[in-house]
Formats: sequence, C-alpha cells, structure tokens
Amino acid sequence: MEPQDFLNEIGQIGEPIQNPNQFNLIFWSLIAFNLIIFALVRTLNPGYIRLLFRTAFSNRQLINNIREDLNLRGITAVLLNLTYFTSIGIITWKTMHSNINNIILILVGALLIGAFIKLIIIQLMMFFTNAKIGFQEHLINHLLFFQIGGIILTPILIFTQYIPASYREIAIISTIILVILIIIIRDLQSLTRAIQHKISFFYIILYLCTLELLPLVVGIRVFILNNGVLN
Repeated sequence: MEPQDFLNEIGQIGEPIQNPNQFNLIFWSLIAFNLIIFALVRTLNPGYIRLLFRTAFSNRQLINNIREDLNLRGITAVLLNLTYFTSIGIITWKTMHSNINNIILILVGALLIGAFIKLIIIQLMMFFTNAKIGFQEHLINHLLFFQIGGIILTPILIFTQYIPASYREIAIISTIILVILIIIIRDLQSLTRAIQHKISFFYIILYLCTLELLPLVVGIRVFILNNGVLN
C-alpha cells in the first residue's frame, strides 16, 4: 500500500457509513401516525370511511350528503385530512432522492401551509362571487379527497418501502401518477358542479390556471429535471 493510500484509509476512520436501507425513523413515525388515525376513525366513527367514499363519488349535491351523513368538522375528518399531507410529503421526499430525513417534516409543513392558503382563497371566492354553493361544494370536495388520498396512499407507501431497489423508481413514478389521477378526478367533479351552479367561466379558468394547473405543472417539471426522466 502506498503511503498516501494508507493516510487516506486512516482519514476515513470514524466517518459514518451511508446505508440507504437504514431505518428511517421519521418515515415510519409518519406512517404509524396515519395508521393510528385510521384505527381511531374506525373505532370512534364506524362506517365513516365507507360513507366518505360513497359521498365523494355520489351524484347528489355534496352539501346534502354532508348534512345527512358526514361531519367534516369532526375530529375524525380533521385527522384523516392530515394523513394526505404526510403521504404527499413522503412521496415528494422520495422524488428528491434525499438522504436527509428531516426534510420530510419540512415538506409536510409546507404542504399544509399551501393547502391552508388555497382553502382560504376558495373561501374568499365564495364570499366575493355570486356562486357561493358552487365554491362551497368545491371546498367540500377538497376535504373529501384529502381524506381519500391519505387512505389510498398510506398502504401503497408501506408496500413500496419493501420492494427491491431496482423497482423503486418505477414505484415512485406510479405513485405520482396515482396522485395526479386523484387530483384530476377531484377537479373534474368540481368542474362539473361549477358548471351546474353556473359559475362564470372567467372564475373557473382563473382558478384552474393559478391554483390547480400551475402547481401541478411546476411539480411535474421539477420531478422531471430532478430525475432526468427525459434525458
């Protein structure tokens, strides 16, 4: 061994070994958080999840279904909303291929703040336009699909954590496509209800371009650049 090689070996003693398969405490804490919430919902409000899916895909007015079946202001609904953002935060972290696990918490916090601002804007549009019911149903639709998204994505994230490394990129892309499909279904339903309630096309186009399509396109673009999908 050359002297320089020997010195290099000595210099590396004590440096942490990067293990890509090491236990991710933050990831599993968030997954455990989601699972505990699911258990609480099934215990405190049996049948709520079934009603949630039935309401989201019903042709009736959402306001009528909420009044009769679901309480979106209850503790179970609030907790289920959180599972969506923990799941999306994990998915975003996975697309970044970052070894810094604390970033997951930052991403979850940023997503919660962004969603809160978006819901406030919808509330303002509800107040300043003549289409209160249309925007109210759009707001309810968001809350419904936040909960449904968390329920669907959590088991998928658990499954993808155990697949071989060679398939993880495909799993990430497939999960992102699923998230996009959930968003598209939600927005198509909201668009249909907006037309039914005769909301001005100006407000519809303005909303879709600024609060739906723009963030989605930016997110896809960042993913493509970060992962070199088209290279």
